[in-house]
Amino acid sequence: MLKKGFRLRKKEDFERVFRFGKPLFFSEIGCRYLPDKPGIRLGFSFSKKHVPLAVDRNRLRRVLSEAFFQLREEWPKGGDIVFFTVRKPKKLGIEGARQITGNLFQSLKKAK
Repeated sequence: MLKKGFRLRKKEDFERVFRFGKPLFFSEIGCRYLPDKPGIRLGFSFSKKHVPLAVDRNRLRRVLSEAFFQLREEWPKGGDIVFFTVRKPKKLGIEGARQITGNLFQSLKKAK
């Protein structure tokens, strides 16, 4: 589980990121990034339609957050990031999650 300081928790924060954040898509997983505050906060919004079992949704959250923290030196300066599903993901392991987060960081560096 993510520490409190790294979690996006309020409905208003999720709505703000979805409304004003920059969309990025990586096969079955997408994300929105909103650079505004110093410090990184993560949120996850996985649909029951795409990932019907809670066990699988929780595993997806854990794998993505673990990969995110393994690439800590490449983090952007600050902002909010929300990961979501675009379609039903195939089995996502730690290597696939690392690839997704690595691509996210590369996309954010190019955008600057």
